[in-house]
Amino acid sequence: MEEVNKKLRYIGITLLILAGLFITLPYLFIGPPISFIFVENGDETNHTVFIEIVDSDNKPIFKESYKLSPHEKVTDSKSLWLLLKMSFPLNKNNYTVKATLENNTSKEMNMSLNPWTSLFILVIDESIFIDKLQV
Repeated sequence: MEEVNKKLRYIGITLLILAGLFITLPYLFIGPPISFIFVENGDETNHTVFIEIVDSDNKPIFKESYKLSPHEKVTDSKSLWLLLKMSFPLNKNNYTVKATLENNTSKEMNMSLNPWTSLFILVIDESIFIDKLQV
């Protein structure tokens, strides 16, 4: 019985090490994750931009509003929870990104995200442009 417990302990430790390497190796080869969102107001007026991101199951993973002065830029980092969710290989990394201005002008895009992608949202001439930046 003691021999079986010893083997199970070694198997458990080996699995933990492999899982840890599986998660950390991409960070070692590719580098640290980049910022999550870049929001830029290219207009001459103030704008409030509301950003909502939902996963493939329509569960919200990010909701935030930004009040931007003319030509102001804002950067937001990924939370630890979001980094773990994006790093898990069995996860479907398809997300719907919706950005809305205070005048209800909105833009929606479906895209895949991972720890090394960022969203770039630009407001110009009362319009919203969404793009994805990848390392």
